[in-house]
Amino acid sequence: MSANASRLARNFHTTFKPERQYINALLRFAAAGKAGDSQSIAAETGIPTGKSSGKVPAIVDYCRGMGLISLVGAPRSAVKRFELTPFGRVVFFEDPYLKLPITQWLAHFQLCSPLHGAEVWYQTFFPGKQRLGMTFTRTQLENYLGQMLDCPASGIIGPMVGMYEDNAAFGACGALSENGDVITRQPTPIRDEFGYGLGAWLLRLIELHFPKNEQLSVVELDQEAGWKSIPGWDADETLRVLALIEQKGLIGVDRHMQPWLIHPKKSADAAWKMIYDDMI
Repeated sequence: MSANASRLARNFHTTFKPERQYINALLRFAAAGKAGDSQSIAAETGIPTGKSSGKVPAIVDYCRGMGLISLVGAPRSAVKRFELTPFGRVVFFEDPYLKLPITQWLAHFQLCSPLHGAEVWYQTFFPGKQRLGMTFTRTQLENYLGQMLDCPASGIIGPMVGMYEDNAAFGACGALSENGDVITRQPTPIRDEFGYGLGAWLLRLIELHFPKNEQLSVVELDQEAGWKSIPGWDADETLRVLALIEQKGLIGVDRHMQPWLIHPKKSADAAWKMIYDDMI
């Protein structure tokens, strides 16, 4: 969990929230196989931009961090081309404006990834689970992030809290809320209709972090990938989630070993296609 060059820099967002209408516009741009620089992407998608800056780079980085798109070609090229990831593809066809809570939770999880997420989100939701807990003050969060990132604490939180309170962004999942100076983390709900989505994310974590393992312990998966810390689950919730994902046929769980061992029964790509199967 050391600093990782592929995580998005702490100020990548330039204070912009990930508004879902602009995420949708970029997904449409990627799905059409188009390419362009920031100005032409803005012209094509309607994402606001100025002569020297705008929302396009931030929305692109949000979509990459959320695991919705990947960059095709040279990363430093001014002209960008994207392709939808397996997760991005099913979202584009089934929930293109990311309105459903499960879509927002899955995008949020990936934005907290130690491998490809955003630095401030990663620090807050993964190691921050132990350091901060589920309730903390804005000052505590600023001081913690300043210490972890070795930079001034003022303004370091950026739009992270506000995006989960804004219905135009990620208010449907509401991973964070603020009342006065107190910020509260909302653990991810465990609902039957979330089972395939939560399972697809678990399988993706195994493929990313343990590609050669046929089985692994739930402890290893949290230590390396934040499987329990990022959603904010306690011990009882963890057992319920494992039972739900097992019931959906995505994993097997060996309860005779301590800690429990899990082994995949499907690929993440196959599971992503199922994440809306139980939606009414």
